[in-house]
Amino acid sequence: MLFLKRHRKFVFDYKRDVHSHVLPALDDGVRTMDEAILIIRRMVAAGLCCLTCTPHVAFPALMNSRGDIGSMFVLLKSRLVQEGIDIAVDMGAEYRMGEFMLGLLEQNEIIASAAGEVLVEHSFVAPSVHAEEIIFRLRGSGYVPVMAHPERYSFYAGDIVKHCEHLKLLGCKIQVNLLSFAGYYGKEALTGARKLYGTGLVDYYAGDIHNLRQEMLLEKLIGGAFF
Repeated sequence: MLFLKRHRKFVFDYKRDVHSHVLPALDDGVRTMDEAILIIRRMVAAGLCCLTCTPHVAFPALMNSRGDIGSMFVLLKSRLVQEGIDIAVDMGAEYRMGEFMLGLLEQNEIIASAAGEVLVEHSFVAPSVHAEEIIFRLRGSGYVPVMAHPERYSFYAGDIVKHCEHLKLLGCKIQVNLLSFAGYYGKEALTGARKLYGTGLVDYYAGDIHNLRQEMLLEKLIGGAFF
């Protein structure tokens, strides 16, 4: 995909998306299976080949379990087959880092993608005081932590490149939201995404799609409407 802005080229590989909220009725993402199918169908038409479903897991409000996520994932896979939609899907979760994750690690209840990656995020209010311990423990358990959308954290904005360099030193991968480049989350996230682009720090650009409106905006972004 090629985006232009003042003669600068932004090239994104959107064949694999490691961050999505398309499993129905588990979090603030899609509400129905029909909506999920419509969104995924459009994502495939935009070139997507592989999709990881990552519902929120956050204490105490969204404690989705392996069973909760797995049951809905089976239904989604079955419906994709019925609809003839050709896409590789797997399941994971997006964990809001907190002390509860340390307990899940002890119980071997962390949900990772097929690649062994675990998507983690901070609260948007303040960074988690447990972040470095969680990243360390995830790696020690054989998982690959992936920090979701660092460009959206206001507490990273002052020196986002430095913060992401530190995360990489800890062994954490970095995922930036594509919609940040459209200004969807505001000027701060837009600026952060642009600063990270081209640094070599970003491992994944992803949709973080919650609803059809966001997916349609993503299509416009792919078409270069914002560049």
